[in-house]
Amino acid sequence: MSVGAISAVVLPGATLVAPRSGEQTDGAIASIARVEDAGRSRAPGPGYRVGLDDSRRAHLGSWGASLWWWIHQHDISLPVDFSLLESVPDAMIITHRDGRIVHVNTVAETLFGWVRAELVGNPIDVLLPARFRAMHQVHRSGYHAAPRTRPMGLGLDLFGLRKDGEEFAAEISLSPLSVGGEVYAIAAVRDVTERKKLEQRAQLYRKAQEEVRERDEFLSIASHELRTPVTALQLQLQLIQRAAGRPGGALPEALAAKMDALERQCRRIALLVNELLDVSRLRLGHLELRLEEIDLVELAREAVAHLVEEGIRLGSRIDIVGEGAAIGRWDRLRLEQVITNLLSNAIKFGESKPITVEVGADPERARLTVRDQGIGIEPSDQDRVFGRFERAVSTEHFGGLGLGLYIAREIVVAHGGRIHLASTPGSGATFTVDLPRVPPVRAPQSSEGGVKLLN
Repeated sequence: MSVGAISAVVLPGATLVAPRSGEQTDGAIASIARVEDAGRSRAPGPGYRVGLDDSRRAHLGSWGASLWWWIHQHDISLPVDFSLLESVPDAMIITHRDGRIVHVNTVAETLFGWVRAELVGNPIDVLLPARFRAMHQVHRSGYHAAPRTRPMGLGLDLFGLRKDGEEFAAEISLSPLSVGGEVYAIAAVRDVTERKKLEQRAQLYRKAQEEVRERDEFLSIASHELRTPVTALQLQLQLIQRAAGRPGGALPEALAAKMDALERQCRRIALLVNELLDVSRLRLGHLELRLEEIDLVELAREAVAHLVEEGIRLGSRIDIVGEGAAIGRWDRLRLEQVITNLLSNAIKFGESKPITVEVGADPERARLTVRDQGIGIEPSDQDRVFGRFERAVSTEHFGGLGLGLYIAREIVVAHGGRIHLASTPGSGATFTVDLPRVPPVRAPQSSEGGVKLLN
């Protein structure tokens, strides 16, 4: 073969793979070669033949003569220009079927920390953690037996190995490349370490959400189960009290006092069970509002009547102020629950001082205010007390689950209303409930998103 003025020049990025001892030399060299023609460097395309003159061959060492012999035996053309791989955002690695690396792009150099000249001719295993190398040889053989474009290691966690020994999570896609009758593998490698971290966080979040859902379902079931015996116990106590009220059925004074205390404790247990049940309903989206036309003034009087004895027992008188009617479409039981929760708080923290309930309305909205003169709430706690299981006082001196204000707020918000707290420590607290008299078309989204509006 006559080389003429065309001679091969090995530049950065060029790869010339020499035949090894005893190795078949048939097949194309998958590489980037630069040729020199009339003093200009250009990438080879169809028709450019590769040769070496005597002066350059002498610098190639012991395998130069072998390469020169191989070129004279094979009149080859290299129609492949791998410079396009430099514009690919992924690390691109081209390997021979025996696992030797024949080309890497600049992104691969950056990702793995190797210089191209250090990788070319070395086995691909240098880029794999040691624990994967044996199995990778098996997979490589399987791939070349049936080469096709596909992701690598579907369903497996893949890792790459940098020059400094650091591993990284990798996503790898394979594609065959046929050159001169030889099939090479092109691997596109992407560092997915950050994505894997995000996926792990998302998985932990989903697991936590599932555990919360299971907890809420347990609370719902447990609350229902507890409610049944508590209700039965309350009925039995009421029957005993009625029997004691008949002529000749009076209970001894000491026993009557114990019966009153027992009845109060049953009411307290029932309240706690109902609060847990309501929380689980809110979390599971099972809380429903059954709207009807009611008078908020009348409803407030009924709620006060149920708690007046409790207030007197603890030294707090409850006064209600309301002129005329404040009629709107609301859920009777749920609004009564709101008023009861606010009054219970006022009695508990009111320090045996008077409590005032005010109800008023204008053509569009109705307002209910519960004011006590007790210990008050610190400014830093005033938003927090509406949270689930939140308390602004020590559990050592005051009981409860910290759910009353949370449930009250959720019910008010579900009606399209607002609840506001104004308090000065040592001067009491004022809770104001503001409600639209005409309900919204659909229930507003509460913080839990678990209320259904039934007209």
